[in-house]
Amino acid sequence: MAKLKVVRNKHNTPVIIKYPFWQMTAQNPQAEYICINYGDAAAVPKAISKRAVCIEGDIGEVLKQIKKLMKYHI
Repeated sequence: MAKLKVVRNKHNTPVIIKYPFWQMTAQNPQAEYICINYGDAAAVPKAISKRAVCIEGDIGEVLKQIKKLMKYHI
């Protein structure tokens, strides 16, 4: 298993919450990690960076935009 580096995140979701998801993503080659956060969204371990989607922004606004896009593409 790939060794994960803990990244300090002082403004958003605490690393103590993210770390288990990073581990699960690293252990499952079919898993992808998705994060929506202000500031440090792109702070993911290198071991999973190719399977990570990181979006900077307010989750409410991001979800509104996704909903709009889905409405027009369905």
